[in-house]
Amino acid sequence: MNSLRVLVSGASGFIGLPLVEKLSELGCEVLALSRKQLKVKSTSKVQWLKADLSLPESYREEVKAFSPEIVVHLSWQDIPDFSFNKSMLNLNQSLEFLEFVLETGSCNKILISGSCLEYNKTQGECKEFDTHPLKSNFTWAKNSIYLWLTMRCTQKKVTLGWFRIFYVYGPGQRLHSLIPTIFTSLKNNEPPSLRSPKNANDYIFIDDVVDAFCVATTFEEMSSGVYNLGSGVSTTALDICRYAEQIILGTDIHTQQIEREAKNDTADTNFWAEINTTKNKLNWSPKTVLKSGIKRTWDDFNKL
Repeated sequence: MNSLRVLVSGASGFIGLPLVEKLSELGCEVLALSRKQLKVKSTSKVQWLKADLSLPESYREEVKAFSPEIVVHLSWQDIPDFSFNKSMLNLNQSLEFLEFVLETGSCNKILISGSCLEYNKTQGECKEFDTHPLKSNFTWAKNSIYLWLTMRCTQKKVTLGWFRIFYVYGPGQRLHSLIPTIFTSLKNNEPPSLRSPKNANDYIFIDDVVDAFCVATTFEEMSSGVYNLGSGVSTTALDICRYAEQIILGTDIHTQQIEREAKNDTADTNFWAEINTTKNKLNWSPKTVLKSGIKRTWDDFNKL
């Protein structure tokens, strides 16, 4: 494979950091943008640039000089603040950044991190062609970027991969996310506090998400479209807790207690990704089963 020049925004994030590392291992030249000043040093394959998308002057000169062939746009500031003001901020920053990238003339492919929340669906299988009314500022902002970018990429003859990522987990995720909070309680031999134990979502391991972006980056014949990144099945919070307890404590006593207390509860969420399009068009499929992913996440968490 020829050395591709890949620009990654949000490069210090949960997905961005392992993606930059993996792309460099594949032989890509990477310009990694981050608002944070990382201790990670630039190498012959990775150049780190401290840049703020709200300040175009902080990235324009370097990006133009780099002349990216592929752009992976992961940046979304201040998650999980999905307010109107934050959504508008991210919308405007993304549009200005992506328009600048398109106008450089060097880019032939753009890969974007979308979200399963764009489906606004709480039950059943989510298919790439499903459409639903927009119900939040966040999904409105994401949809606005997608519609505009679809138009501009068509005009510029640039391939667009829009990845709707489901519930990604693994080493490095935010400590207040579901799995790390379960770990914290179990590490203290306490039953985790689960607001909706019977609710079920589609959980996808971080390595599988990174692998999908890498496949899309290097696949020359990739076609534009929406691609779901999920496991294809849903799992309840209760089962997540049970797997974690078996790994950490060798039992499921706390999970049984939660299950008894939630006996009369009902689930209002149970949805999952339909991933046939991603499998067929990218020759990608998730490789990490949930129990194994939770074990690897726990091994990393236990080092903290």
